[in-house]
Amino acid sequence: MESDSIDFCTVDITGHYPQIDPEVEGVVSRMSTIGTYLKRTFDDTVSDYGLNHGEYRLLLRLATRTKDHRMSAGDLSRMLALSSGAMTNRLDRLETAGLIRRVPDPRDRRGVLVELTEQGKERIDAAVIDQAAKEIDSLSVLTAKERSTLNNLLRKVLSSLEAAEPHRAAG
Repeated sequence: MESDSIDFCTVDITGHYPQIDPEVEGVVSRMSTIGTYLKRTFDDTVSDYGLNHGEYRLLLRLATRTKDHRMSAGDLSRMLALSSGAMTNRLDRLETAGLIRRVPDPRDRRGVLVELTEQGKERIDAAVIDQAAKEIDSLSVLTAKERSTLNNLLRKVLSSLEAAEPHRAAG
C-alpha cells in the first residue's frame, strides 16, 4: 500500500496521544484533506464561470427544481437559508449579469418569480458538466466497485451523524 501525507501525521499524533485510534484518525484526516482538495477544485470551477458558491447553488436550484426554471424569491431564500436582504443582493448581481430575470407571478399580482435566462442555463449547465468531469477524474483511481463500496460506507457514517443531529443535515 502506498503512503500519503496523512500517514506521517497519524504516526506523529498517535505517538503523543495513545488514546487516539490511528485508523479513525487516518479516516477522518483523509476525508478532511480530500474535502479540501475537492473544495478547491469546485471553487476554481465556479470562478472560471464568473460565479461564487452561492450564485452557483441558486442557479442550480432554478435549473433543477422546476420544469420552467422559475421559483419565487421566498422559496429560493428558504432553500438556500438566506435572509431576504441577502437574497435580494444575490438576485441583483445575477440579474445584472443576465443570468436570471424577475418576472411577474401569474398566480399572484403582487408576486415576482425568479427565472433562469437562457444565458444562465447555459452557464450553470457548463459549470456543472465541467465540475462533474473533474470529480470523475478525482475518483478515477478507484474501480466502479470501489467507488460503490466507498459511497455506501460514507452514506452509513453520514446517515448516523445526520440522525444524531437532524437540524444540521445538509440539503
